[in-house]
Amino acid sequence: MARQSDKKISQENLRYLQNLKICFFIVNGIYFVFRIAYHYDSFTFWIATKYLITCGFSLFLWKQLVSYGSPRFRSNGSVDWPGEDLNAEGLTAYMFDIIYVTWFVHITSMFFEWTWWFYTVIPLFGAYKIWTLFIQPSMFSGGGGGEQSDYQNDKSKRQSKIEKRNQEGKVKYARK
Repeated sequence: MARQSDKKISQENLRYLQNLKICFFIVNGIYFVFRIAYHYDSFTFWIATKYLITCGFSLFLWKQLVSYGSPRFRSNGSVDWPGEDLNAEGLTAYMFDIIYVTWFVHITSMFFEWTWWFYTVIPLFGAYKIWTLFIQPSMFSGGGGGEQSDYQNDKSKRQSKIEKRNQEGKVKYARK
């Protein structure tokens, strides 16, 4: 009972990884059959290069997720290490998002060549995150008008009210 959360995380991770593997084979199987086998005349060198690069990148991310999220079991079947929680926010969520964008591009590029441009969403989002997390706060931190200073002002107002109440000696509830 003490390690129920580890067991739950390991079961969810195994389910996520299994679903990821099945979807990976389905998407790439559909792409291979439709694009390469059925419409071979439209499968040019540049399309093959784009497909191989994006497929290789998503395979790399999938392998990383497998190494992060695969649980280790003891000989008696209990969970030794549940793996990193693949349902957590942060880097693992971004890895899943990149894989999903890759699948979207692969499926839609069978019908529209311009959908390869959707893959540019990934570096644009990365640049946006770098801007909002690192560059913008350092550029505007000296102005005194950011969120952090507003939070500190609210906190100081609250503290001043508490101090004022304590100085006045008011007691709301008193026991006899």
